[in-house]
Amino acid sequence: MSVSLFFQLLANGIMAGGMYALVASGLTLTLGVVKVFNFAQGEFLMLGAYATFAIVVSLNQPYIVAIVVSLVVTVILGGLIYLGIIQQALKHGFLNSLLCTVILVTVIQQTAVLTFASKAEVVPAVIPGIIEIGDVVFSRGKLLVIACSIVVLVALYFFMKLKVGKAMLASAENPEVASMMGINSKRIFLLTMAVGCGLSGLAGAIIVPVYGAYSTLGSLVFSRALLVLMVGGMGSMSGALIGAFLIGILESFAFQFVGYWNLIVLLILVGVLMFFRPGGLLGKPMPIPGE
Repeated sequence: MSVSLFFQLLANGIMAGGMYALVASGLTLTLGVVKVFNFAQGEFLMLGAYATFAIVVSLNQPYIVAIVVSLVVTVILGGLIYLGIIQQALKHGFLNSLLCTVILVTVIQQTAVLTFASKAEVVPAVIPGIIEIGDVVFSRGKLLVIACSIVVLVALYFFMKLKVGKAMLASAENPEVASMMGINSKRIFLLTMAVGCGLSGLAGAIIVPVYGAYSTLGSLVFSRALLVLMVGGMGSMSGALIGAFLIGILESFAFQFVGYWNLIVLLILVGVLMFFRPGGLLGKPMPIPGE
């Protein structure tokens, strides 16, 4: 393998890892705090991608405006889904809320296909061209995706250090004790669900100039996000970040050598890890909430 190919595969892996990290972080957040395993997490990425396409191409607005609008739209939609569906389903147990999110995947996908997602769409490159460092060639668009993902992940880190972030962590540990300390757990759960969905929408807005937008984009990324959670550990934000970039890089190199069999390679590697560390790298086996 040449040096240039190595670094190009590494860049592709880091770019994919940043996307997986945003989706997996949102999934980990809602699972850890709200105790909801949101199967529809990936669909918000698809919605964010199409929203960005509509704003940039159809409305001819700047890309940065599209990113902000996509974030706001998915945050609001996530909050409405929590208030209208998840909050009520949680009263009947974890499995009921999980089934509701599974149904939500079908509803969002089919509604999207029948309305705006009947065909794949492409957003023009925000920063066209390439950067050459010796024999290594990098796409400026891919580098922008990597940079935006890192900025968002750093912002998420500092957000969790704020008072509201600490309230989320306290509610995740023990909602009853958090309530006794003056934390409104119901509002925290609503905010957590909204932020988790917003992270996926933001990921969709960031990656659409490179990956494009299509109806099954969310399902494709969500399947990798599940592997990320298994590798990093359920409920561990640090594990989700490490697992995301590890999965992204492994997938990139595996695709170079085995093509579309790369997912099989990932599954085998994750299976071996699960055998030796059932809780993942930084987590521990997580019981079903409420049991």
